Amino acid sequence: MPEPKSFKLRQGEERPANFTGCLPEIDKTRATAVLVRQSKTGADTAMAESRETQLGLRDYGKLLYGDDEPDVRLYDEGAGVSGQKRIDERKVLDLLYQDMNKGVIGTIIVAREDRLFRNKHMEQVGVFTKLAEEKKVKVIVPPVSAIVGDEKTKVYNFTAYQDLCAFQDKMREAYGYIEGHVKYMHRCQQNKAAKGGYDGRALPPGLAVKGKKQDQAIVVYEPWADIMRKLALRAQSLSWDIGKINREVAAMTFLFPEIPEEDKERYMFRTMVNHLPEVGYKPLDPQTIRSWLMNEMLIGWWQPDENEPDTITDHHPAVLDYALFAEGYAAMKGYTLDGELVENWRGVTRIRDTRETPPPLLFHGKLLLTPPSSDRTAWFTVYEHRSKWYYQGLSRNPNGMHMDKLVNVPGPAFDDIIIMRLKALETADRQMKDKIKTTLEQVYDQQSEDFVSIHQQIEGITVRLMENAKKRMKTSSDDPMYAMLQEEVQDLLQRQKALEAKKEKLGLVDSPEEVTQLHTLLANFDVVWPTLDLAQQQRAFRLLINRIEVEVISPHWIRLSLDWMDAICPRLDIAYVWKTNPGRHGAFNEDEKEILAQHYPRSPRLEILELLPDRTWHAIQRQAELMQVKREIPSNDDVCPTLCYSDLVPGLDGKYLFRDYATTMEYIKKAHSNTTRSEAPLYAIWILSEKIEDLIELIEKHSGGCAPPMPPKPAVSAMRPRSVPP
Repeated sequence: MPEPKSFKLRQGEERPANFTGCLPEIDKTRATAVLVRQSKTGADTAMAESRETQLGLRDYGKLLYGDDEPDVRLYDEGAGVSGQKRIDERKVLDLLYQDMNKGVIGTIIVAREDRLFRNKHMEQVGVFTKLAEEKKVKVIVPPVSAIVGDEKTKVYNFTAYQDLCAFQDKMREAYGYIEGHVKYMHRCQQNKAAKGGYDGRALPPGLAVKGKKQDQAIVVYEPWADIMRKLALRAQSLSWDIGKINREVAAMTFLFPEIPEEDKERYMFRTMVNHLPEVGYKPLDPQTIRSWLMNEMLIGWWQPDENEPDTITDHHPAVLDYALFAEGYAAMKGYTLDGELVENWRGVTRIRDTRETPPPLLFHGKLLLTPPSSDRTAWFTVYEHRSKWYYQGLSRNPNGMHMDKLVNVPGPAFDDIIIMRLKALETADRQMKDKIKTTLEQVYDQQSEDFVSIHQQIEGITVRLMENAKKRMKTSSDDPMYAMLQEEVQDLLQRQKALEAKKEKLGLVDSPEEVTQLHTLLANFDVVWPTLDLAQQQRAFRLLINRIEVEVISPHWIRLSLDWMDAICPRLDIAYVWKTNPGRHGAFNEDEKEILAQHYPRSPRLEILELLPDRTWHAIQRQAELMQVKREIPSNDDVCPTLCYSDLVPGLDGKYLFRDYATTMEYIKKAHSNTTRSEAPLYAIWILSEKIEDLIELIEKHSGGCAPPMPPKPAVSAMRPRSVPP
């Protein structure tokens, strides 16, 4: 059962104290100074939470006096004051310094150490700490956020050498302040959230943000809220089966309508949804609706920190009725909003695969998949079914609700195609192993020098990125200089990425022993290969192949492109691979059934296949039997019953895959005759011969037109020439 999530409910007006824990001792006979500063011009309004957090330190200062009359003084430098200026150049800090010298100030409170200085050469820091030590003035940095438990109050007593060193270290860090500043701003956002303010997080549909900066409030956006109520009620009627809801939403053109321009100006929408231009919005993925219906913000609750139980129950207006939300929450979570476990909870219907050992496939994580269109992405994953491993190609559907399965390939058989190709190339070129050894030895000899240069360049770029970030923090976004700084960042990041890629490539060869091992493997592949473990086998091919890409051509054909290292093959090595299993295309739809009813009785077989390009003749026959449609003429034309028309003409544009109808049909028959579902599910037809002399002869023979592919001489073996861990 899942571990119940806990909520500690409170009303919005109940503000948590920002400063907790043991209070440090101070000199109560003297005044306490609170120094406030913001570097960027206009930050007092653009970053109001930072200013409010600093001003709130006055309340903390009063706590330090206990029962005594507090004497807390504000030294407010405002916004646009650089910490790199000298003390005398900062009017308010100069006044504080004078009061320290007079003995008026005994304690200084700041939100961060760098509110005092960002002093490159430390001369201003030294002046300050010398006076603080002489006058026994302490500097206190309390926790900024009440909801972060790992922050502790820091007290610097400059009469203690250890505290002096610690403060000096902080001052050195402050000059390269990016990391600390980002952390501080995050703490301010957390502090704002703890007080009920909007901190920029994503919202479920039906909620929007109204107002600016400190006045921002979460409100109900009724056009979408009404849809969320209907969605929740529909989920309730389906017993909170989110799979069924997902299928219904996936079939819709859109779930939420377009937002009118006047509403875009009035509200800020922070919902993570997929925008279909000029249509509307749909969820991003199958998990989205589930996460929406379990989001406590839909009933007006607000958790400043999702990892802590503190919850404001009246933070904003509710979208859903409490009882409806609570029912769905319990059904999907397995426990109630009160943290009580649900009896007979059905749990998650699909359990993710977990494995202790990596999948026994050579090219796991190495294969690239060509997307079906330019606006989509595609990738390979692996899975096991009935003790057999498969590569599966996936692509997210444009509507964002589910994945399209583009291709399913038996893993060991696919790996064997590439293994056998390497053996064929090595057999055709007996000098190949020596060329590979020479190439890798040169890489290994050169990489130490190259790494030194690349390492220095990467370090230099890192420094420049930090410098650029500091400049942008001090520059208004309206300043023309800001755009120039942004361009510089993009240029630096691109150079950094290119250098990192080159560094990785140059670092492929680990040792001279690895080169020797690879040379030995190629010299006696069948003997050495079974002695290597899976990691060593994968390592060998990662050295030999730069890139492996697969493209789905038709239900039966995939296009395999191998980019070998130049010592093996200086050209792109391409094969068309026939799959004996074309994959599933689902039930016949009504349009397809109408085509069958009209054409199946008397039309030629090829004509019917062309009208149903992704269906095999066997599938068409089965569907015709179900429809009780009979063939009235004999099917004696010479067409393989297991092919689809798109196997002949993948683009459905009249262009055959291999030059013409006869040639294409010849290779399909050859591939079909050399494959079986269980023993040999794949057959590769390589476009170019492994021998360069065959290539020259082929070009001369077919100089007047497109040359047909050359099938490999050895048949693809279904047996793997290596041992595989269980």
